[in-house]
Amino acid sequence: MQGTMPIVDPTSGLRVLLVSHGLPPENVGGVEQHVDGLARALQGLGHTVHVLAKSGRAGSPQYTLVDEPPSPAMPYPVTRMVYRYEGVDGLRRLYEVPEADAAFDAFLRQHDFDVVHLHHLTGLSTGFPKVLARHGVPTVMTLHDYWTICPRGQMWHRDGSVCQTAEAGRCAGCQRDTFRGWIPDGDAGSELVADFLQHSRELLSIPQLLIVTSPRVRAPFEAMGVDAERMPRVENGVDTVALRKVPEVSPRLDGPLRLGYLGTLIPSKGLDVLVRAVCELPPGAVELHVHGNVVSYHGDDGFLTRAFAPVQPAHSVTWHGPYHTDDLPEILATVDVVAQPALWEETYGLTVREALAAGRPVLVSRIGGLQEAFTDGVGGRILPPGDVGAWRDTLADLAADPRKVAEMGRQARAEAPVRGFAEMAADVVDVYRSAIGLATS
Repeated sequence: MQGTMPIVDPTSGLRVLLVSHGLPPENVGGVEQHVDGLARALQGLGHTVHVLAKSGRAGSPQYTLVDEPPSPAMPYPVTRMVYRYEGVDGLRRLYEVPEADAAFDAFLRQHDFDVVHLHHLTGLSTGFPKVLARHGVPTVMTLHDYWTICPRGQMWHRDGSVCQTAEAGRCAGCQRDTFRGWIPDGDAGSELVADFLQHSRELLSIPQLLIVTSPRVRAPFEAMGVDAERMPRVENGVDTVALRKVPEVSPRLDGPLRLGYLGTLIPSKGLDVLVRAVCELPPGAVELHVHGNVVSYHGDDGFLTRAFAPVQPAHSVTWHGPYHTDDLPEILATVDVVAQPALWEETYGLTVREALAAGRPVLVSRIGGLQEAFTDGVGGRILPPGDVGAWRDTLADLAADPRKVAEMGRQARAEAPVRGFAEMAADVVDVYRSAIGLATS
């Protein structure tokens, strides 16, 4: 590591830079909202926080840095780097952006930080850790998903199967179909992907520590050569203050079970499984309320149409459109149960924890970090991913017993291990101090 790090007083407040591929109000995805919540919580603990986030705004040249001073809406300084994916013509260019690296280098020359926390570099540059190393700044990265080793982000193959490791041969075929024109056939394609995976290994070797939200996340990264001891676990926090004010589920002695799905509408999230399960039930048993934004999934723009194809006039299935985190208490108050039928190895499942904090029982797939949110049968049920029959039967049981739903809701709020942003931030600060110690030792 180049540069000389100052000795940081372990009892003093830290100067922290958070780096993300987006930030509210421009972007309101899970990672973006997590970064906002962490920034506010770190401030509340007495630390100085600055956020650098990508922006797709029009009218400014790419790599322009736009400063936004603190405001009532954003009580910390924000710098947005303009980037619109212009000029991306290949796999490595999707990750390595020298122009963004140069802009980041200039930014660091104007600011002093004790530690930098990278959250997601898509739309920025995987060169950022190298720039930080040249400046001698201790670095922590959270592995929110698998994007650093899988360009699809979810270790979920194009054929619909889960990948346990990143392997050049298997990845080449998937990426060839995903990024048409970028990956050649045969050995040349495998060699290009092998080169990408070597880049991933180098990227993962630079930060002092890599945060994971679930121990289940570690295995694919360990297969890439990352030592498990470099991957401390820190569970995410949610806005428990607002969510615990949501009224309890009331037993519904008549009317349908009100089922909620909250999240991005993409194939790996399994909404189509849930819709099919609902449509196999007698009309009037369950009404499904879908909240989330529709995005292109690696060029696939037809998922929503396919997912809703089984819906007939007798079925009660409603898509309400995108939502903001501020809308969560109101949305959760209108449903009895929340479902997350994911097909990929979800690294955490923030929506599940939010529902539990609001006293809503949850139905989740037995996959990834979703199943760690609660004990099966206490506050929710854990079901086989993709098994329409199992989801249908569970929904039928709950629809027939509203008192059970109300009791599971009380269990969800009382017994699920959901925590707030302040508790999460305190653990993150411990990781920061460990990273600083590693960098200066």
